[in-house]
Amino acid sequence: MWSTRNNARVVISTNTLNLQDQLINKDIPDLQKALGIDLRVGVLKGRVNYLCPRRLEALRHRKPRDASELRLLAKILVWLEQGGSGQLGELNLTGPVEKEAWRRLSAQDEACTGEVCMNRMGGICPYFRARQTALGAHIIIVNHALLLSDVVANNRVLPEYKYLIVDEAHHLEDASTSALSYRVTQGDIERLFEELGGTNNGSLGQLLTALSNQLKPSEYSAFERGVEKATDLAYRAQSRFKDFFAAIEAFLEQERNGEAVGDYGQQVRVTDSTQHIPIWDDVMISWDEVAQPLEALQRLLSSLVSGLSDEESANSDQVENLVGELLSITHTLQEMHDNIFAMVSELDNNTIYWINLDVKYGHLSLNFAPLEIGPLMEEYLWHTKESVVVTSATLTANNNFDYIRARLNADEADELILGSPFDYENSALLFIPTDMPEPMDYTNYQRSIERAILRTARATGGRMLVLFTSYKQLKATSHVVSPLLAKDGIQVYEQGEGASTSALLDSFRSSDHAVLLGTRSFWEGVDVPGEALSILMIIKLPFDVPSDPVIAARAETFENAFSEYTLPEAILRFRQGFGRLIRTQSDRGVVAVLDRRVRTKQYGPLFIKSLPVCHMVDSSVENLPDEATRWLNI
Repeated sequence: MWSTRNNARVVISTNTLNLQDQLINKDIPDLQKALGIDLRVGVLKGRVNYLCPRRLEALRHRKPRDASELRLLAKILVWLEQGGSGQLGELNLTGPVEKEAWRRLSAQDEACTGEVCMNRMGGICPYFRARQTALGAHIIIVNHALLLSDVVANNRVLPEYKYLIVDEAHHLEDASTSALSYRVTQGDIERLFEELGGTNNGSLGQLLTALSNQLKPSEYSAFERGVEKATDLAYRAQSRFKDFFAAIEAFLEQERNGEAVGDYGQQVRVTDSTQHIPIWDDVMISWDEVAQPLEALQRLLSSLVSGLSDEESANSDQVENLVGELLSITHTLQEMHDNIFAMVSELDNNTIYWINLDVKYGHLSLNFAPLEIGPLMEEYLWHTKESVVVTSATLTANNNFDYIRARLNADEADELILGSPFDYENSALLFIPTDMPEPMDYTNYQRSIERAILRTARATGGRMLVLFTSYKQLKATSHVVSPLLAKDGIQVYEQGEGASTSALLDSFRSSDHAVLLGTRSFWEGVDVPGEALSILMIIKLPFDVPSDPVIAARAETFENAFSEYTLPEAILRFRQGFGRLIRTQSDRGVVAVLDRRVRTKQYGPLFIKSLPVCHMVDSSVENLPDEATRWLNI
C-alpha cells in the first residue's frame, strides 16, 4: 500500500529462492486480490541463475568441449523447446562438473550491460528481462545472497532503492558470511587452468583460431607469441600448485601428529601463531614458487585482452565471447592469488582462514570468511537507506533483541515484539522427560531415544518429525527404528538418502503413517499443517560445533563466549525447530524435548522461557506415548 501510494520502490529480501517463489506466486497475488491495488512486482536472482542466450549460441557454434558440456547443452535445448524460461531453478543439474559448465553459460558476465545485450540479442536475455521488470516495479523481491552481492558490488547489482524489508532476518549474518566467503580447492584450480588452455585448447586456443583470419599477419604473429608465453606460464604455475598443496598436506599431517584423518575430516585454522610453526615455512616457500609465474600470467593475459579491445578488426561475436571468458578467468586468477597470498603471508584481522580436508571426497580446500559483518551492515544498509525493517519469527533470545542488535550493529533500531496468532496453551503440549540419560552417556541416551521414537510412533501412528543435530546420530537411529516401524506399517523417511528436502516433505505429507528424520535444514522452513505432523521430537539442544573455524573465531571476540554467543544462537535455532509444529490456528500437537539439559543445566530454563506459553508436562519418558495420545484424542 505504501509503495503504490508513494510510488517508491521497496526491496524485500528473504533467505531462500523457495521463499522468493512463494512470495511471488502466492502471497503477493493474494494481497493484490484482497487489496484491489495495481501493484507491479519484480523478482531478481543472482546472474548465475539465468541462461545467457549469447553464450549458448557461442557454445553451439564452437561445439561442446567435453561430455559434460554436451550433456548440459542437450538438457538446455530440450528444456527451452518445452517452454523453459531460462532460469536455473527449472533445470536439474547433476554434480559439480555440470554446475561448472552451467556457470560458463550463465549471465554471469559483469561486463555485459543491458545496452550491449539489447544490441546483440534483441532483448531475449532472461536476466535483462527480469531486470527491466524490476526497474518498473513497486516491489522487488530478492534473496539475502543477492542483497549482499549488491552491497559488495557498491550497489551495481540492484536498481537504486531506499526502502528495504529483510525477512527471515535471523539468517542475515549467516547469509552475509556465505556471500562474503571464498573457497578454493586443488580441483577448482586444475579446472581453471583447463578452461584457460594453451595454444591448442581452451579459451586461449579457441581465441587463437578465431583470430587467424581476422588479424593482419604481423598482429596475429605477435598475439600468437603472447599465447605461447601464456601457455608456458600456465604450465609452470599449474605444476607448482601441486607442490604447494603437497606442502599444505604435510602441514596438516603434522597437525594431527601423523595419525589417520578421522570420520569428520580435518579442519585447521590459520592464525598468527600458525605462521611461527617451522613447517609453515615450507608452505610459504612453495607459495612463492607458485606466485611468480601466476602473477606474470595475470599481467600477460590482461595485456592480451586490452590489446585485442584496441583492434577494430577483432570484434566478431565469437571473439567477444572468448575475450569475455578470458577476462573472467583473469579475474578469477587474481582473486585466487590475493586470497591465498593473504592466508600464507599477510593475515587480515577481520578474516577467518582455515584449511579443510574432506575425508569422504579427499578434497583439500582453502577457506576464507569475514569475522564480523555488523560494520558492513551499518555502513551499507542502516546508514544509507531511508528505512529498513528487519523481521523474523525468531529475532529475540531471552525475550529481547540484545543479541541480534549486537551481531548486526543495529544499536539505533526501534523494536517491536508482536504476539503469535496461535493459541499455544490450548494447541501445543510441551513434554519434558524427567529421566532421560545425559547426552554424554551415549549408549543409554541413544537407547532411550530409539525407544521413545518407537513407542510414541506406534501409539500415534507416526505423524512425527524428529529433529537431530548430528547426521551420524540420525543415521544410527534410522538403522534401528526403520525396520521395526515398517512392521507396524509406519514408513520412516530419512534426510540424506538421495531425495531433496522438498521431495521428502511431499512424501511425508502424503503418507498417513510416517516418521521423518531430519537435521539442520529441517529445523526451519518445514511447513506441514494439519494432522500429517502432530508430534515434534527435538533430540538435542542445537548448539553449534565449537571447533567449527567460524564459530571458534567469533567466540574469541567475546568475554564470555558461551553466554554471549553460543547460547543465544542455540536458543534462536531451538525456537525455529519448535515453530515447525503449529502452522495454522486449527493445528494441535506435542513437542517433546529429549535433552535433559533443559532441566539439569543452569541455562536450561532459558530455552523453555524463549517459547510461547504451552501446556507443559514434566514426566518420565515412558509416559510420553500416553500423554501424546491423550492430548491428540487418539
